Amino acid sequence: MTEPTKPAAWGAPVPAGEPKKAWSGRKTAIAAMVAVLIAAGGGAAIWAGTAANGAEQGQGGMMGGPGGGRMIFGPDGGMPRDALHGDFVVSDGKGGYRTERLQTGEITEISATSISLTSKDGYQQVYTIDSSTRKTGDPKTGEKVTVTAKVAGNTATATTIGQAGQNQRGQNGGPRPGY
Repeated sequence: MTEPTKPAAWGAPVPAGEPKKAWSGRKTAIAAMVAVLIAAGGGAAIWAGTAANGAEQGQGGMMGGPGGGRMIFGPDGGMPRDALHGDFVVSDGKGGYRTERLQTGEITEISATSISLTSKDGYQQVYTIDSSTRKTGDPKTGEKVTVTAKVAGNTATATTIGQAGQNQRGQNGGPRPGY
């Protein structure tokens, strides 16, 4: 009399001579659908989490949902799309660092050597304009612009003057001003 065989433990190798059991087409289809649902659910959760925190962002342009997004990204990083003004520190490309200033506001005065801006919150700044300052168009008093400047001591020298809300640092894939 032969003894009944015990079923193999889960995960144990198949004894030699026994054929492997293949998944049916139905089991394979169900497993694939479950994998797709898990991946889609995870992607949706990540999108919802980042969008809820105002982190809609993309490389090389303005991204986001309705309203155009909250971050402007260029080749050198990003900044809030609706920033009025602020200072930030960047690499000088020579192993050191320098301070730059960004301001979006209305031009209150402009000449060949300086530009004065006033932001919505009342912040006012005068920027020096020199031969290296890049301008988009011909800015005039009363226009809203964004200025990016190098700051040294109490002097802020405009590196770019452009349309309000555009990323002026490294625009169009070019190098940052001042390198």
